[in-house]
Amino acid sequence: MILFWLALLIGVWLLGVYWLYRRQQRRSDDYAWSKDVLAGGVLWLLVFGFFWRTLSGAVFQPADGGDLVSFLFPTYRFAAAELSQGRLPLWNPTLYGGAPFIGDIQAGFLYLPNLLLFLVAPAFPYTALQGLSVAHLFWAGLGMYVLMRTLRWPLRPVSRPAALFAALVFAFADPLLIHFGNLNLIAVLSWAPWVLAAFVRGLMTARWLWPGVAGLLLALGSYAGHAQSTLYVGLALTLVTIGWMATTWFEQRRFDRQVWRPAAMWLITAALAGLLLAPILLPALELTRHATRTDFTYQDTVAFSLAPTQALAALTTPSLFGRGPALHWSLWERVELPYLGVPALILAFCGVALALPEARRRLWMWLALAGFGLLMALGVYTVMHGWLTLLLPMFDQFRAPARAIVLWSLGMSVVAAVGFDAVAVQLSRSSVVHGFLRGGAALLALAVLASYALLFVTQSDPTAFLRASLAALALVIAFASWLGSWALIAARWRRRLSFGAFSALMIALLYVELAAAGAYTDISERDPTAGFQHDDVIAFLRSDDDLFRIDTRTDLEGVWQPDTAALVGLQDVGGVSNPLALRRAVEFWESTGGRDTRRYDLLNVKYVLVREGTPLPAGKFERAFGPVQGVEVYRNRDFAPRAWVAPADANLNELLPPSTPLAAETLAYTPTAMRFRVNTPNAGWLIISEFWYPGWNAAVNGVAAPIELVNGALRAVAVPAGASEVTLSYWPLSFTIGLLAAVVGLALLAVLIWLARPRSTPTDSA
Repeated sequence: MILFWLALLIGVWLLGVYWLYRRQQRRSDDYAWSKDVLAGGVLWLLVFGFFWRTLSGAVFQPADGGDLVSFLFPTYRFAAAELSQGRLPLWNPTLYGGAPFIGDIQAGFLYLPNLLLFLVAPAFPYTALQGLSVAHLFWAGLGMYVLMRTLRWPLRPVSRPAALFAALVFAFADPLLIHFGNLNLIAVLSWAPWVLAAFVRGLMTARWLWPGVAGLLLALGSYAGHAQSTLYVGLALTLVTIGWMATTWFEQRRFDRQVWRPAAMWLITAALAGLLLAPILLPALELTRHATRTDFTYQDTVAFSLAPTQALAALTTPSLFGRGPALHWSLWERVELPYLGVPALILAFCGVALALPEARRRLWMWLALAGFGLLMALGVYTVMHGWLTLLLPMFDQFRAPARAIVLWSLGMSVVAAVGFDAVAVQLSRSSVVHGFLRGGAALLALAVLASYALLFVTQSDPTAFLRASLAALALVIAFASWLGSWALIAARWRRRLSFGAFSALMIALLYVELAAAGAYTDISERDPTAGFQHDDVIAFLRSDDDLFRIDTRTDLEGVWQPDTAALVGLQDVGGVSNPLALRRAVEFWESTGGRDTRRYDLLNVKYVLVREGTPLPAGKFERAFGPVQGVEVYRNRDFAPRAWVAPADANLNELLPPSTPLAAETLAYTPTAMRFRVNTPNAGWLIISEFWYPGWNAAVNGVAAPIELVNGALRAVAVPAGASEVTLSYWPLSFTIGLLAAVVGLALLAVLIWLARPRSTPTDSA
């Protein structure tokens, strides 16, 4: 079936190329759109070919599913289920005892591609997310192609083959490829070249609409939900702005409007993006005050830094220390690497050494961007990262400095494209390049010989022999690619290859090397969603009409996916590890003293899921179902109802449920609205087993009432004697303000569009 759709798409694409070509011939257009559409289609075919096993369903990627299966799949399915019922998923009651969904910026339900998927197919399969990951890698490469065709050096862009070469480099760059399972991360980063292309277009044309378009694109991409990636796109934009201002000053040697215009455009882009992002940005900032992530120390922040030894080795191969979680070994954590492919490394060097002087003046800002990203990625190994934790707001909340290597990939892709044309179009030569090619080949040859020697001396140690074999294979591939690149460059210099032949062979060499190093890394034939597939257990739990929670915080990893509740519509006090968990929820859990206490019963946990044979406190828990697939379900005989009445003089700071609580009747319950009926002879407190959080409002018999804290975590509402109805609803003020800010942003964008409209002249009107 997938081959049928591929063939259909290829046919439509070729027809579109032909139509554009004929249109160009009839109108004598200067710009050949057909060639760009052709290049975009070739890029898609290469991306499809890279992931053909994953897209065909033969394998799953990542092998264990990563965040794609453990976090994003159930989270997105919860959002899709809510939207299909006509509700905005602002609160998620299915995990951690309940948490703000709109405040978790990773939720991504307002990101346009996600939203379309959720509305069209609410019960989408896991493989749909793999498809979205592949699509975003293609989108990243296409954006790089557009960026390279937008930039001028200084009067014309690089050739289309050079732009396609850069597109491949960025699409399969290590920061994107190894995060295949972090869909939200690569989704945000895939918009980076598009944002820069629009912004650069504004700098070149001095039209104020383009920074507005850049701000819109930045906001659209950032709705995918990865704040750290948005920060890196913003840093790229900032460094390009500074570089453009410095270059303009250097060319003019004076400060004037042209020098300061990039700063003004940067302000427009930043302001518009901030306004349009406010609906998710303001709730996210609100959550940071209540989440455990604010407890991060600097040591937490610099976890997963790029070690210098890794960085140096990865310039030519990503596999010296094993690529992928199954084969990685070293004293350092497995992180993003500066690997771009040997042909890209060589052509980037050619870009620096061979670019014409007028192009080199505009090239240094991209080199600076690449260097800045590399230094940032070193994290704890360089002092610069520590400075930025003090200078940039919220920067100290982001872990994994190695992710900044995406700036290196972005900058070096541009430099490599310039080097491509310096060799292929300008036929520029330099003794420095000759020396670099000879020296690199010699070093790699020595490394290959050393790796073969290690194969002989490590045969008695299986672990060491495996590592030596991986290193030898990686170095041989790098050496062969180096020699191939050298041969192609030499042949082009001697005019033994035409421009077209050189371009096709160089792009093919890069693609083959990147595919050899990464196409079959971290894949598996085992379905990573198996941990969700407990139909009998789920059916049993769903058959209970009570409003209750389950407890899966019992070392079920490997048997039961922690976020299963979000996928199947249950409510759990646990979930996958999440630094955005509410501090109140974490502290309350830690204060319960164990499952045999009445404080634990306040959580409304009716069923506890354990591995087969795991003991629970006798007398309080009885086995209710199983074992099935290694899981047993125990019923808590003493669980407290979701809402019950406590006396008016109860101490809300140290409250425990009575042996037989007076339960409230649940009239309605949705994630963001609930209604209870109580009938009590005396005034008291309605104790609700939901975690306190700003944005929740209560009303008793239609009259607004305050929500009080119970034991520093749960909620209580005062009720009078007699019958009462208590309603609670969630609509945070931060979200309202964010929506108003987004409206202001759209108005600003409309003003920019209006100002950019064609102006009629008196002659035209006549």
